[in-house]
Amino acid sequence: MRIRHLPIALVTLTVIATAGCAAPDEDKSASGGAEPTAKVSTLQRDDAIAAKLPADIRSAGVVRVASGVSFPPMEYFDTDNRTVLGFDADLGKALGEVLGVEFKFQNTNFDGIIGGLDAGRYDLGLTSMIDKKERQVKVDFVDYLNSGVTFMVAKGNPENLTEQMDLCGRTVAVEKSATGDIVADDISAECVKKGKDKIKELPLPEQVGTLQALSSKRADAVLALDLTLAYNVKQQPDDFELGAEPFGLLPVGIPIPKDNPELRDAVAAALVKVQESGQYDQLLAKWNLKDQALKGAPINKGK
Repeated sequence: MRIRHLPIALVTLTVIATAGCAAPDEDKSASGGAEPTAKVSTLQRDDAIAAKLPADIRSAGVVRVASGVSFPPMEYFDTDNRTVLGFDADLGKALGEVLGVEFKFQNTNFDGIIGGLDAGRYDLGLTSMIDKKERQVKVDFVDYLNSGVTFMVAKGNPENLTEQMDLCGRTVAVEKSATGDIVADDISAECVKKGKDKIKELPLPEQVGTLQALSSKRADAVLALDLTLAYNVKQQPDDFELGAEPFGLLPVGIPIPKDNPELRDAVAAALVKVQESGQYDQLLAKWNLKDQALKGAPINKGK
């Protein structure tokens, strides 16, 4: 589902201060796909919150989670190519502990997630999806993080790309239908208004493909959420660097089909419980996402 008109202050090119939306300072020990070492407590089932779940999910004991598992530090495969690691994976585990069910992650292309939810193949998504009004037509969002957008370039920034308008006429790799794809459309529209060439978008099915495109010089930049690009730079500091400070503060949410308010409310209550327990802060610290914290479990706050 392609979403347009992201309000990221393109005309004034306003940059959000790093204190409000800083790129995560990724732990250098989290290299090569290895999970960071950090102490995270476990939670007990909350019977009152678990009772909010739809009867079919309570009976099955499983929540089917759609996720594009190629977006570290949010979700990525361990070296066995089966185990899902990352903040979203850990958050799913914590929510499952409160609700007394297993959050079972199923890997799928990002651009098929909302369609899969609408078709009933999944119960919800945990995949760093930006909460947007246009997406709220088919899903409700339980918001759980904030993030900004930026772009990554080759080490040394050979094309000297330092602001959004520098991307006009450039080849920019994006994950198809994800935030970078959306923002590229909006920047392109601004390029045309200023008499410049549109961005030459290179949409790819997974985030990992955008890195390969940049490495192979098929793309001049990668446009995506700041939290994953900062992680990529930490993993490959000799290959990549961030071209600009993060811009545009956006809520990241858990999409749930609109016809399942019971599940939405149960997940929102479980998220608040995870926050109150202190485990949410532990997970933010573990994955170096403290600057992306979002208080409470607001519903559909995206614009």
